[in-house]
Amino acid sequence: MEKKPGKCPICKMDLTPVKMDNSKGLKLSAQQEKLANIKTLTVGYDYVDNKIFATGIVKEDENKTIFINARLNGRVDQLNFKTKGDYIKKGDIIYKIYSETLASTQSELISAIKRIKEDPRDITSQTIINAAKNKLELWGVSERQIEEVKNQNKPVIPFPIESPYSGYINKINITEGAIVMEGNPLIELRTYKTLWVEGKFYSSEVSKIKKGNTVDVMIDGTENYFIEGKVIEVLPQVTSGSAVTIVRILIVPDLPVIRPGMHANIYWHETNVKSLVVPSNAVIRDSKGGMVWIKKAGVYESRMVHIGEVSGDRVSILHGLNEGDTVVISGSYLLQSEYILKKGGGAMEGHNMSDM
Repeated sequence: MEKKPGKCPICKMDLTPVKMDNSKGLKLSAQQEKLANIKTLTVGYDYVDNKIFATGIVKEDENKTIFINARLNGRVDQLNFKTKGDYIKKGDIIYKIYSETLASTQSELISAIKRIKEDPRDITSQTIINAAKNKLELWGVSERQIEEVKNQNKPVIPFPIESPYSGYINKINITEGAIVMEGNPLIELRTYKTLWVEGKFYSSEVSKIKKGNTVDVMIDGTENYFIEGKVIEVLPQVTSGSAVTIVRILIVPDLPVIRPGMHANIYWHETNVKSLVVPSNAVIRDSKGGMVWIKKAGVYESRMVHIGEVSGDRVSILHGLNEGDTVVISGSYLLQSEYILKKGGGAMEGHNMSDM
């Protein structure tokens, strides 16, 4: 079909003017419907499974940050962990400290133990021993280290400070030779026992996802290994310049390779959702979206639709159809061709998906 007079570009015959039908919809005779094998179905509700796929990034669980602070004043003579990302195990020697207060308390403990051995009834010495042990425990000295001090004749200088926690170093605030004061933050640890996945969901999908919902998460590089995640927060802000909303998901990874910064695939599944459904072959899809043909009072009309989840040979309709509508389930493409022949344009022309 050409828009101006002339000859056919294929057969070179003169073009014949065609009078366009500007009426709304198409009317077909019973014979035409039979030849086109037109079949219809009344639209109704049914129960389907909804699935949503999204991508995201693994983030640190900011609620699981651990701080190791200085328990007493002194000078750091030896620092054993200096690099961000290094793993510290509970009980590892983080650093050795020279502290006059710590050395003095060790001396008091050793001297009191010697006196109590000479006179088991020496109440004063026993009081000093108890007080010294309490001080050492307050400064983070373990029971094993206290026993080592009790069994030797001189203080341990510099004294090794053990880590009270396990985790990966996120920040180090000390260097060898530095003077530290009681309460100074020295090292920040992250355990990675729990992590966040911040998923990017379209705003139209977020209304279905609630706090407490469970999702399946697969981290890049761990194909076919799914982790169950729990939605802990739907962030109120929308990402700048897009219609994407961030959903924060808590995961408990049991693979040591999973770290912040890795990409994740998120799968959300909801069963037995009541929805308007039509057969998949009733929907014609093109770059403008989805369209169906409906029959109304003997006239076939095109209708733009917003489709949802595809489940087998059925598709849920979110917008564009109502319960009781009569939709064409066979012969849709022939109706499309007939419309173009009679009207001179596609049935989707003039429709605007943004209005749905």
